[in-house]
Amino acid sequence: MKISVCYIVKNEAANLPRSLATVTGFADELIVADTGSEDVSREIAARAGAKVLDFAWQDDFAAAKNFALGAATGDWVIFLDADEGFLHPAAVRPAVEELDEVCPPLDAVMVEMVEIDIDDGEREIGRDRLPRLFRRLPELRYQGRIHENIARLNGPLRLGFADARLSLYHTGYSSGIVRRKVERNLRLLQKDMAEHGEGPQHYPGLADCYFGLKDYRKALKYAILSLDSPIDTVAARSHSFHTAIESMRQLDWDLAEMLALAERAIAEFPKKPEFYGERGMILCGMGKLEDARLSLKRAAALYEYPEAAGIEASYYSPRTASVVYARLGELAALAEDTGEAEAYFQRALATDGGNEAARRKYEKFCRERASHDARA
Repeated sequence: MKISVCYIVKNEAANLPRSLATVTGFADELIVADTGSEDVSREIAARAGAKVLDFAWQDDFAAAKNFALGAATGDWVIFLDADEGFLHPAAVRPAVEELDEVCPPLDAVMVEMVEIDIDDGEREIGRDRLPRLFRRLPELRYQGRIHENIARLNGPLRLGFADARLSLYHTGYSSGIVRRKVERNLRLLQKDMAEHGEGPQHYPGLADCYFGLKDYRKALKYAILSLDSPIDTVAARSHSFHTAIESMRQLDWDLAEMLALAERAIAEFPKKPEFYGERGMILCGMGKLEDARLSLKRAAALYEYPEAAGIEASYYSPRTASVVYARLGELAALAEDTGEAEAYFQRALATDGGNEAARRKYEKFCRERASHDARA
């Protein structure tokens, strides 16, 4: 069984060495399509043993990826961005060999993507799930000018799911990078709409771009349009729910409408902790503290003991878990259950020691407890 690893790159000298180091141990073939680098990206790729090809950039990620894919000769293709790499490189080949024997055969495999902010101490900021591994078949090609996905040209894609051995890191949403990436993506979307007209296939990307630019009204508009669209974009619906709810929060939206959307998200994704967390926070704002406590506890339980949640991404990061634990600590303190409050505050800080808001809440709780004990 032969594995090809493909990239498209432009000026990725800062990222490529780290990524290539995670694939050279198992890859039978490296294909790097360069779209106009002015740094030493080409030289770095060549030193790693890659076949380096030139591709004239066309403002179309799918076109560039399909060009690189056309040069691959492996049985399986792994397509990475330069800011991605495997967390467990030695485990990749055995995992792919097992997937190769799955019956009926799979077209593509969803792998977990751990989002890392390199501008904040490599803190985990979320997790995604994307089809980065697929068979090299003539009917499998990329589609989409941006947020491109592998698709079967003659029917539905037969998707499978990888375990943690194939987990990837991704640094592309680090705080210092996001804005220029979002601006580029919006420009490409607008170009595509000018050529082909605005359609449902654009809504998830537009929602994502406007949210990144903090234009929350437009982000909410397109997230709702995406959710109401008949087009089912792979692994995009939970992201649209997340964008819509967070946009509503930024706009001080009506809490009853926010709650209805959170309930709709839970109905579609009952095993995802983030929407129970969202519902719990909304219920806190509505003063329904017992209902809030139960919802937040469900979020915490699904985070600590995850159930199979399908192909959709999860945005319940350690930072999110820490926020939920801290709120549960506050609710326990209000109920005068100091033991439970202490436990939740400790878990909040253990989960994310950089959560200063949780630390301040815990310090306040400690002061109030000491004052109460002194009066007793």
